[in-house]
Amino acid sequence: MCHNTSCFIRKNFFPEWTSIVEKEKSQATYRKGYSVFEQGMPATGLFFVHKGLIREYVAGSGDKMDIFRFVKAGEIFGHTLINNNYSVSAEAKVDSSVCFFENRAVYELYKFNPRSAYDFMLFYSHEHSEFVHRLRSITKMGLRQKIASVLYYLYRHYGINTEKELPDCFNREDIAGLAMTTAEQVSRQLSDFEEEKLIEKRARKIAIMQPSKLKAIIKDNIA
Repeated sequence: MCHNTSCFIRKNFFPEWTSIVEKEKSQATYRKGYSVFEQGMPATGLFFVHKGLIREYVAGSGDKMDIFRFVKAGEIFGHTLINNNYSVSAEAKVDSSVCFFENRAVYELYKFNPRSAYDFMLFYSHEHSEFVHRLRSITKMGLRQKIASVLYYLYRHYGINTEKELPDCFNREDIAGLAMTTAEQVSRQLSDFEEEKLIEKRARKIAIMQPSKLKAIIKDNIA
């Protein structure tokens, strides 16, 4: 029996459905860097992160990628219209355990529990609005604002440790993918932020020293 009570399915099924949900669910482990699905593949169901972190992205020219989002434990990914194709690719950012429900099982959940359909509609609307807002904001920003925006996003969503460091799974390529720029430009801007004492670069880790000033840089751009 899965004890992750934060996922969408667990929050929306009735207790008497426990055995049915466990029967319908499949679970797999993906090593870091392994693909869960590729852009253009038929969407056969919904994925949920049981443990770990998943990266959704669209591949660009060369080694460049535009990162759509990171998905942590309890969150949905791969969501699209039934019988549609995946619009992004997904891979494990770290070793991850992933649950999967086929479209048929998800449809039955919606059919017998309208609240789940409503909650999913709200989730999908929120994700779409957040992505559109981030995309529109990024296109209006200069490099300094883009990198500040991404660093503050990672700080706000994934936190820092006692040494003020972001999770070490996030690298310059991830920052570049979220900011829709290049790793070289990210490195230059990180050096500038370090000189301003907004961050500290520690080998493969980035410490956020003054998050309020990063947020102020973003607000300056919006204004």
